[in-house]
Amino acid sequence: MINFPCQTDKQKHGNLFHIFLLISCFCALFFKTVTVEAKGSKAHPFRKINPSEDLSAQDKWVFTLESNTYQSTVYLNPVLDFPTWNGWDLQVASYNIPVYGGGAQNYEWDSYLNLSKTFVISSQFKAIAGTQNGTTAFSTTHQLHNVDYALGIYEPLPAANIHAGPYWGNKALTVTSNVLGYTGGFSFEPLKNRVTILGDYYSGQNNLSGAIVNVMYRIVQPVQVYIGVGVPAHNSGNEFYGAVGFSLSSK
Repeated sequence: MINFPCQTDKQKHGNLFHIFLLISCFCALFFKTVTVEAKGSKAHPFRKINPSEDLSAQDKWVFTLESNTYQSTVYLNPVLDFPTWNGWDLQVASYNIPVYGGGAQNYEWDSYLNLSKTFVISSQFKAIAGTQNGTTAFSTTHQLHNVDYALGIYEPLPAANIHAGPYWGNKALTVTSNVLGYTGGFSFEPLKNRVTILGDYYSGQNNLSGAIVNVMYRIVQPVQVYIGVGVPAHNSGNEFYGAVGFSLSSK
């Protein structure tokens, strides 16, 4: 992470107050736009933003294995993330691999390549543009699933950020129509190099819509474990689901 100039205790408390205020506003929007009535499936969206990530790091791969549970079905989601050079990042992901039960998703065994580019604007502002493309491994009709996105990232503190931007998903992925929506979220590290809280919201009433909050705990420097909950957007056809996982990095 970028080191910021030293701040007085008063400044730090003021910044923390603003962070918690922004998080509270996000959560208010979050719970206003979701409902327990939705049912159906959940398509995993693009990469999340973690304040403990060095977005300019090179040759640092990260492997994540996540398990999702809902409708008495357990799915596995392996993801390999590999930053390369000059802010470019390549991610290979497979989602919704059934290990118990099955049939609770619109798509199973769907696999994607995610290519993104990080732009460092200043010490507190960054931007990401990316595209995610793929299809289901076992399907009679192999339709291209595509989502393109852009994110603006503001880091008021070294341990926190808020991010927002537009996304465009095609009909094959959203299972409704071609959708132009927005995403917003936050990431906060209350215990440096130990505990991180992440939240993301995706607008609309489609396969991508809804919100998720994860709490991550770093056991040792290269290993993190986390637990989270996904919340459906109103009339999206999605459901609540639980998530547990771990990530392993090379550095």
